[in-house]
Amino acid sequence: MNHNPSPMSWETADVHRYEQSIALKIPGYSHMHDLMERLLSASFANNNDIHILVAGAGGGKEIALLGSRHAGWTLTGVDPSQPMLQLAEKRVAEAGIGSRVKLQPVTVEELPKDIVYDGATSMLMLHFLQGMEAKRTFLTSLAARLKPGAPLVIAAVNADLRSPAHPIMMQAWKDHMLSVGVLPEEWERFAASLGRESDPICSEEMTQLLTECGFSHITRYFGAFWVEGYYAIRN
Repeated sequence: MNHNPSPMSWETADVHRYEQSIALKIPGYSHMHDLMERLLSASFANNNDIHILVAGAGGGKEIALLGSRHAGWTLTGVDPSQPMLQLAEKRVAEAGIGSRVKLQPVTVEELPKDIVYDGATSMLMLHFLQGMEAKRTFLTSLAARLKPGAPLVIAAVNADLRSPAHPIMMQAWKDHMLSVGVLPEEWERFAASLGRESDPICSEEMTQLLTECGFSHITRYFGAFWVEGYYAIRN
């Protein structure tokens, strides 16, 4: 068994396999996104003139979901990974929402500062940013591009790798993944990536970081093993 899989690169990864396997790896993956949409929908009541920023739009799941359920919303998606963004473009085309979607191969920090959005999502990307300073820069830049009172729905792998619970959580997660068809080598790659390709923080650090970066009313809305989803409001 390979205990030292090669590091993953978003520029060379099999993005189609990633899209197929991520829903198996995370229990309730589709439910997490469905709740994301419902939280944003409830945030805007009957207001249809809404512009949403999707940070980490590669794959297109959030954009396709939000665009399909809200005919009046416009969406801007950013992702520096060209292969992932190409997958998002395909999904947007299939959903028939291209006229309301703008996809850009940039980071949030590179977006114009004079355009602010009504809300934002960041699903399963924060843990790929290495170091607290990079995470802080990202969230601060995200807050700066949101209107006061705008909602943010964010999900990430939040793990305390030093916790006594860590090996038990990982064993349970492994049992889940293998039981639903994730290949053993994919599990090995995922387990080895924690703390290497990815840099998860614990729940307490997550809420503190969001607070420091300009968000309040932080509420956990989803949890599955180390994956957590939060709803927050831009101050």
